[in-house]
Amino acid sequence: MRRWNLIGSLLVLSFALLTTAANAQVSVLAIGALEGSSAGSYADLSGLTYTLENDVPANLLGGLGSGIAWASGNTIVALPDRGPNAVSFNPLVDDTVSYVNRFHTISLNLQPNTGGGLPFVLTPTLQKTTLLFSPLPLVYGSGDGLNIGSGVPPINTRLKNYFTGRSDNFDPSQNSGDAADARFDTEGIRVSNDLKRIYISDEYGPYIYRFNRSSGLRNQVITLPDKFAVTALFPVGSDEIASNIEGRVANKGMEGLAITPDGKTLVGIMQSPLIQDGGTNGSTTRIVVIDIETGTVLHEYAYKCDNIGTAANA
Repeated sequence: MRRWNLIGSLLVLSFALLTTAANAQVSVLAIGALEGSSAGSYADLSGLTYTLENDVPANLLGGLGSGIAWASGNTIVALPDRGPNAVSFNPLVDDTVSYVNRFHTISLNLQPNTGGGLPFVLTPTLQKTTLLFSPLPLVYGSGDGLNIGSGVPPINTRLKNYFTGRSDNFDPSQNSGDAADARFDTEGIRVSNDLKRIYISDEYGPYIYRFNRSSGLRNQVITLPDKFAVTALFPVGSDEIASNIEGRVANKGMEGLAITPDGKTLVGIMQSPLIQDGGTNGSTTRIVVIDIETGTVLHEYAYKCDNIGTAANA
């Protein structure tokens, strides 16, 4: 999880060029800033006009570094994290709010720089903001006992149940891999070879979901083995860590996601070793290889880390 910097929340994109494999040097060609739907507004194209529980605009453009993927030509898709929880709100829900999960489609215009400095001028333009939803009902927190309201987004309809970053949007009777949970901490994003589907990995489940790129509708759930999930669920990450002996470490779920060049396979990697593998004191994290067509986990690998950290920063 990355917290948002709400002051000067710009997406900065830089192009880098690898030279020969012998020296593998990196050269920065251009740097550009994405300003939002109108100059200086820092608003996305979601069309949302209300404010979140922490009084932050629901259409805030920011935190786009969780995942970026090429989507053909000069287009990329960029993924925010679970929402603007850098603004203090309520520690009983880890300061999360009912920010609707989304991805942004951005075009990149690269032109020679005739004014000196870097060799090119990069102009990113926000083309579209796509909100993520399920056509089936999802589980949201009631807010009871937390001194906050319900976690249901105000834009929900019968056939559009939106995913959000709020940490209490789960069913405590199921494990954390329950696809009916509304909570979604988006991390990795990839585009299918036909450019019609978006795959997103998450830290709450950990989940991997497929969405229609045009509409944002979830149309596939890729189920990971139960050993990746926790069984004692809490809205506070440290409580989940203390209460489970197996599964992902809170806020350190499936951080990385890749797709093979033939478009047939997804590869996901956990940010931290699972609790049963030592948690943040462990030495190996897990990689899963998934068949895209069926959603079947084909292989699992242990990846040895040089330094994963300590329990103090879990």
